[in-house]
This record gives sequence, C-alpha cells and structure tokens, in this order.
Amino acid sequence: MQDLPGVANALPFLVANTRRLFAASADDAPLDPMLDLAGKRVLVLGGGDTAMDCVRTAVRLGAASVGCVYRRDEAAMPGSRREVKNARDEGVRFLFDRQPLAIEGHAGVTGVRVSRSPHAAQVGAMAATEELLPADAVIIAFGFRPSPAPWLAEHGIALNEGGRIALPGNLPGQTSHPRVFAGGDNVRGADLVVTAVQDGRDAGQAIAARLLA
Repeated sequence: MQDLPGVANALPFLVANTRRLFAASADDAPLDPMLDLAGKRVLVLGGGDTAMDCVRTAVRLGAASVGCVYRRDEAAMPGSRREVKNARDEGVRFLFDRQPLAIEGHAGVTGVRVSRSPHAAQVGAMAATEELLPADAVIIAFGFRPSPAPWLAEHGIALNEGGRIALPGNLPGQTSHPRVFAGGDNVRGADLVVTAVQDGRDAGQAIAARLLA
C-alpha cells in the first residue's frame, strides 16, 4: 500500500521540502501534497539519520504529532544520538521494537500495522502482538538500495557486490575508469552529508594531482 495518498519516500520528501525552502517565491515552490502536513498525524518509519531529518522536517511543517517507528530498541538505532535527542526535545514520539507490517488505508493512509518485537517479548518488555498506529501521513525512511545509472556499465565503471561504485584505483575516489571519480553514498551507502563533502574534496585534490602529473 505504498502508493496510497499520504505515503511518501524519505528522499523525495526531503528534496521537495528543500526546493520549497529555496524557492524564490511561494509561486515557485513545488506543489508536493506531502508537504502539507499541518495538523496531521505523521509516522516516520526508520531509525537512521534520514529518519531524523524527516521527523524534524515534519515538525517544522506543522504536523499535529510526529512519531518515529523503529524495529529495534533505542540502543540499536543507527541515527546520531544528538539528532535523536533534538527530535525528542521537539516533541517527536519514539516507538521502539515495532516492526512495520503494512500501511493501512483506502482513499488515503489511515495507519501502520506493526508487530511488537519478539525480542522485546523474550526479555519481558512487551508482548509479541500486533497493533495499528493511526496516521494521516507516512514517510518511509528505510530500505535504501543502490540504483546505479546505466552509463556506469557503458563506461566500464565497476560496482561492488552491494551494487555501489567500487574504488580500485590508486587515487582517492578513483573508480575502475581512471578518469572517473566517485564518493558519498554511491560508494559508502547511506552516510552523512559531511562525509560526502569530504569525499568530494579528496576526489577533487586527486583529480588535480592527476592532471598536473
């Protein structure tokens, strides 16, 4: 049911909001219906940094309530501890040990059916049962997979077993094509923006060194 009105993937949601923020005027802002969260109950599925970006963005868009649903406990969350604290300080509710099973709804999303973690039940924290979490909007912030562009193969740029760009070259960021450099999530998988920026700087210096050699 991911195609229901009111369901969005994290990255398009964040990109649309960024375009709204940088629009020259309100008329230039993208008319993305998922940016209309005022007064709505929002659930974000996932526990990484992207999920934290989504919950805090939803708060700023005026959501009536924002919940973060994560399948494991807080200690296992991959997201930044500082971002989690900031989100909690802004009123985000964290729902741990909930495994999303299905997004419910007909004309639009009405909630997310989750299973309470069997692991939590084993340690006596809660029973391993299902429940329906009501929601007017759901943002999916997990399950990111590489989607390499077709031109990579056309130019002989190798990928690793995970589908990300391999860097077998001798220089930082150098791919199997000696004149093509890469970095960021294409190479590392989901990671921080600052890491991608550093990769870009390292690759730029490597390219400059190669041109001057």
